[in-house]
Order: sequence, then structure tokens, then C-alpha cells
Amino acid sequence: MQQVSIRNKWISLRGGSTVKDVNEKDVFYVKGKFWTVTRKKFLQDMQGNLIYTIRNKFWAFFVRKAMVYDKDGNQVAFIRKKFWSVHDRYFIQSSLGNLEITGNILCFDYHIILDGKEIGHVSRKISLRDSFVLTLEDGYDLPFFVAFVIAIDNITDQARQDASSSY
Repeated sequence: MQQVSIRNKWISLRGGSTVKDVNEKDVFYVKGKFWTVTRKKFLQDMQGNLIYTIRNKFWAFFVRKAMVYDKDGNQVAFIRKKFWSVHDRYFIQSSLGNLEITGNILCFDYHIILDGKEIGHVSRKISLRDSFVLTLEDGYDLPFFVAFVIAIDNITDQARQDASSSY
């Protein structure tokens, strides 16, 4: 099993995060843009090389959407979440096939399902900053799934911002 923790920085104008392995060693860095409507973020290795670009869809009517692009700018995943949903349920069309991430936002517990089989798990730690633990079966591309966690966090942050601005 592969496991990493994804933690937002305490103070970050760009929405940066660090990704650490089980030994607390930095393995990836998430760099955000200073100002972006689509919450664009870049998943990089520790040498600063781009692995994936993640961004929300600009227009999203009744469905929240995000995309993941490889380092060459090719879309490799499309993530969507229905606007009205009792449980958190994300549908992902990707180069691996169709994935589903299901869970309960109240318990901060999500299951990654590929072709009806659970291949991973995401748990959200309750703290002053967003923090997640991703556990993934061996043989799957870890950065690819880290990008999904970042995309879902972007979607959740956008929904939270939309809800607070409607008051």
C-alpha cells in the first residue's frame, strides 16, 4: 500500500500544499496561482518539475467540475459532482477508466472505486488547515490520485465560497 498526507500550508496566498510520505518526507508540492477564478494548481515533484495541472471548470451549472491535465497539457481526467447530493459522490472519467469517489462529508471518509473494486481511501483530518491522508493500492500512479484529491478539495472550497457569498 502507498500512503501520503496532503496538507495545505498554514499561510499561503496561492493555496499551496505539501505532500509527505509516511516518514514525513516531502514527496510532492502543490503550487497555486495567486489569483485565479478556476483555482488552478500545479502538482510538482520536489525538483519543481510539473506533473499535473488541476483546475475547476469556469462555468458549472448544477454540476461542479474539475479537470486534470498532464505536463503536456492533455486532459487526463474530468471530475464532476452533482450540485445537489445527499452523500459526497464524485465521478471521474480518466485514462484509467471510470472511477468513483464516494463518501460522507460529515465523516470525512471517502472510498476510491475503479470498476466496482475499492483501490484506495481518502480520510480528511480535522484541523485548522485542510489535511488529507490518501491510501492507495500498489501499482497505481500515486501523483495521479493526489491530483484527484486536490481537484476534489478545489471543488469543495468553491462550493463553500459560493455558499458563504450567497448570504
